[in-house]
Amino acid sequence: MKLFKILFAGLGLTLLSQTGFAHHSTSGIYDQTADIELKGTVKEWRFVNPHPSFKLTVVDDKGVSHDWDISYGGSAVTHLKKRGYDATTFKIGDQIIVKGNPTLAKDTYGLLVERINPTKADGSPLILAKP
Repeated sequence: MKLFKILFAGLGLTLLSQTGFAHHSTSGIYDQTADIELKGTVKEWRFVNPHPSFKLTVVDDKGVSHDWDISYGGSAVTHLKKRGYDATTFKIGDQIIVKGNPTLAKDTYGLLVERINPTKADGSPLILAKP
């Protein structure tokens, strides 16, 4: 009976650790070997956990408008606050440039932003680092 309890507890811990890893992994979702740059208009900013994100309306080279989902993947609100972000960082209508890894799935519009802060459309810093 004691052995059964130990095996059951071990199995439970294994399943929990796999679930946590799967939730926080971006492999298989984003092409982490490719970096792209997008210039567009902020449509929505969600400064909420577990991962802040925003929608960016981008017009492609054919004149077609696409709403991109821009995700801060492994960053929570606390992490972004340390980098100078807050609930008012992006305002609807802001023109910005963002760089990151695009989604792997064809015909989807998603981007993972990790270490590079977006800039204003003229290339100037959007977020001033806290001292």
